[in-house]
Formats: sequence, structure tokens, C-alpha cells
Amino acid sequence: MPIRALWFLTLGLAVPDLRAAVHSDLVYARAGGKDLQLDLYLPEASSNGRFPVVVWIHGGAWQSGSKEKPPAARLTARGYAVANINYRLSAEAQFPAPLHDAKAAVRWLRANAAEYGLDPGRFAAWGSSAGGHLAALLGTSGGVPALEGPLGNLNRPSRVQAVIDFFGPTDFLKMDAAGSKMNHDAPDSPESRLIGGPIQQNAEKAARANPITYVSPDDPAFLIMHGDKDPLVPHDQSRLLHEALKKAGVEASFETVKDAGHGFSGPEIDRAVDAFPDTHLKAPAASDSGAWADPDKSEPEGTKYRTFHSKTIKGDVSYLIYLPPGYETDRSRRYPVVYWLHGLGGNQRGGAPFVSLLDRAIRANRTPPAIAVLVNGLRDSRYCDSWDGERPVDSVVVRDLIPHIDSTWRTLARREFRAIEGYSMGGFGAAHFGFKYPELFGAVSIMAGALLDRDSVTYLHGELFERNFGGDLDYFDENSPWILAERNADKIRGRMSVRIGVGERDGLLERNRNFHGLLERLKIEHEYFTVPGVGHSGKVFYETLGTERVFGFYKTVFRVP
Repeated sequence: MPIRALWFLTLGLAVPDLRAAVHSDLVYARAGGKDLQLDLYLPEASSNGRFPVVVWIHGGAWQSGSKEKPPAARLTARGYAVANINYRLSAEAQFPAPLHDAKAAVRWLRANAAEYGLDPGRFAAWGSSAGGHLAALLGTSGGVPALEGPLGNLNRPSRVQAVIDFFGPTDFLKMDAAGSKMNHDAPDSPESRLIGGPIQQNAEKAARANPITYVSPDDPAFLIMHGDKDPLVPHDQSRLLHEALKKAGVEASFETVKDAGHGFSGPEIDRAVDAFPDTHLKAPAASDSGAWADPDKSEPEGTKYRTFHSKTIKGDVSYLIYLPPGYETDRSRRYPVVYWLHGLGGNQRGGAPFVSLLDRAIRANRTPPAIAVLVNGLRDSRYCDSWDGERPVDSVVVRDLIPHIDSTWRTLARREFRAIEGYSMGGFGAAHFGFKYPELFGAVSIMAGALLDRDSVTYLHGELFERNFGGDLDYFDENSPWILAERNADKIRGRMSVRIGVGERDGLLERNRNFHGLLERLKIEHEYFTVPGVGHSGKVFYETLGTERVFGFYKTVFRVP
């Protein structure tokens, strides 16, 4: 990257003249008898009403520096909120204290997102030198409970969605070997002071402070920049991190700034930095979450496309409906209903294989005639009401869709004739609805359920965790099938038919097996089965099971009068 560099020891650039609201000295936590503070710069407006956030972490060898005059503040002109944090320095507390502080700052910002108009699902960490080291650790240690620390808002995640690391140290033990004008192995080096002893004599402590230690495939994207003539932090430190990220399959870009020392600046640097959050924190387009009324009105064989007016969203919502043979000719007959829920990134048309098998099973007299409703759950809702009220999928289904179906079509409108089934994310949704509303459903069928729990939701689907649950683990718990099953076990036990099925080659096998174990512990009767040779493919899963296995369940469940 042929960038002309300025050589200086810190990245303390002057803050440009900005039209930004500045909230100074906000206390995000208290530790060691002192307030930990941040300054929050807010742009004038946001295109979607909520600002993505860049957390700036200052350098200074973990022993000096402050949140004043942050170079990241210029990003407010591009629509980003910028939070500049202070953290405990090495004379006050040793590692992992500064990382605990940075994580606490991120959690505090998420907890106060509504007050300041922040988007809790779009956070980046940016730092230089010691700040780059802490930014990198924020990126790689997401989902590492031992590094969360005890400071406030522990029901919020500290994970970030992007990292910009300017010449941050990584593997302290290799710094001197790579060439440096500073003796990093010395007992009074910044690194030794950070961990509380000479680094070569405290290899385990040094490893604990190394961002590379925690690299995993689910880490956020990284932009790493380092001068090739840095006299303090060897260029090789960034190379080591970049190689570890790439080996793990993490998206990472490493830019060498030619002729640069311990710091650099210039238009090309700014352009590289600007492009990175624009790419990785860009707000999803409205259509990315799917439309309440699916614009694709195609009707898979045996289904009809319909819409209804939802009082909850004050607009139209679509669904597909399957009516069994004889529905149009025998106008006196009423039918049980199966609500089918699609997976992540899917739509109501994803239920076509289910409908095809249902029709064959009915015609072969292997299951009672039933209505099937293919639900529009948007693309990534988890079938819950989003924390901000913008996507109230749960409420639309329970308050609007089910009453609409019962009043429009000839259903047996009682819980014992109402079942819910879903695949993948839809399996999560089926468990969510069934165990949250046992008074509504007599049967729950969880097929290859994406049964995320409290430990996995933040690191497997961090962005969706923020979007759906506001980054709030307590709110997630309110909607979690794991918690709902325990909370309503007495209402479910002996009153609901439950089954769990998953392919033996499905990456979700262990999670489904664990959920089966939970139901066993709760003494909730259920069927659990695995399908040999099948991975995570709904079409293959249903075709392999066949009509007898899929719908023998409903033959038992629906004892139609």
C-alpha cells in the first residue's frame, strides 16, 4: 500500500471541526474507587434512526493517554457515533483490567442504546498501539466468559462486529526477536508492567493477553494497518495476528504502510478506514429482513397465496394456505391446522416439501385431513417480537394470524387441533410458540431446530442477537425455548405432544440432543429421533423421512371427531 506516512509516536491527531453532539464524561462503570468515563460523539442524523458505533481506544503503552482528541471523531461526519473511552492504566491495575473496562464500555453503550439512538447490532472497535491491542482483543475474545469481567450490564454482550487495529502488539514473547528499539523483555517494559512481571518469565500471563490466543472462525472482520519501519511495535506483530485470523477463516485485511513508523496519517489512510466500517457496519436494507406481505405471490403446488390485515403492524401480512382434498365439496366439515415455520433466510414458500408430503399422506389415508398454514416469519426474526418493536412477529402470529385463520377457514379452533412445526430457525420458532403458549397449541414438532441458548446466541449469531433481542440476554431468556420449557413445564407435561427430529450429519445435532435431554429432565414426554446420513437440508430431511414418519405423528395427535 504506497502511502506516504508521517512518523510520530502517538496517533493524537486534532479533532476536525464537526457538527456533532458531544456527551462528555459519561460514567460507564466504576472500578478501583474511580469512575470509568467515555465521551460520546453523535452525528446530526441517521438514515435509519439509529447510529452504528465506533469505539475508539487510545494508545500510550497501557500506562498513559486519554480519551481526549480522538482521531475517530471525524467519523461522525459519515453517520457513525463515536465513543472514546478511558480505561485503567497499568499503574492502577494489571491485565485483564483494561480489557474488562473496554468490554464494560461496550456493554454500557448497548444498555443505553435507546437513549442515545445507537444501533446495538453494529459496533466496531478501533485503536492504535496499546489501543489496537485492546481493540483486537475485543474482536477475538467475544464469547470468552473468563474475560468478560465483573463490571456492569452483564446481561449485554461485549462482542463487536468489526475491528480496526493500528499497529497493536499481539504476541509479547516474540517482540524482541522481531527487532525493536525497545527492550520488551525487560521487567519494566510496558508489556511486563501490563501483565505484572517480566514477560519471558510469565509466559502464561503473556498468552492470556495475546489476541491470537482467542482467534476463532466466528470472529468479526479485521482491518490491520502497520508501518514497516515501526521502531516500537514490530511489524511482525500484525503479521502474526493476520495469519492466525486467515487460518481460522476470518475475513481480515492487512495493510503495510510503507516508510511509516509508530503512527501514520493521510488521505489514503482515511479512505481505507472509512471504507471498512461502511462495508461491515452498513445497515441492512429494509428488504433484507423480508416483507410482511411477500412480493413473490407464486403458489407452490397445492397452496394459495393470501393476505390479511394485521392490527399489530397496521398493514397486510401474507401467508400460504393448503386446503385438504374435499375442503371445497364438504362445506360442513372442519379441520385441524398445522402452522409451518420456515428457516433463517427463507420465506413462506419453504414449506412446499411439507405440503407435498402432507397431501400425499392425506390421500393415502396415513394422516387425518388437515389445513396447513405456511407462515411468513420474515427472514431472520426467530419468530419473536424484536426488542425495539419494529418486527413483532410473535404478536402478529398469535394476536392476528391465528384468529384470522380460525375466522376465515373452517378450522377446529381448539388447542388440541392446532399444531406448530418448523425447520431450523422455524424449529426454534415452533418451540418458542408451543412452550410460550401451551394454551394455544396441542402439538409441537421441532425439525432440526436452531435451538440457540444463552451461551451460543451471542457468538453464533451476534448481529441477529442484537437486531432481534437488543443484545439483552434477559430479553432473549424471555423468548428462549430452553427457559420457556422450564417455566411452563407443568402446563406442557401430559397435555402436549412434542417431537424433535434432526439429521445425524446436521451441525445442529448436538443442540437438538441437548434440548431432548432438557425435556427428559423436565419429564416432558416427547419423541426424539435422528435421520441417518442427512445434514442440514430441509428438502432432503423431509424427503428422507417420507409421509409415514412425518405424518404418523399427526395421525396420533389429531383425533378428529
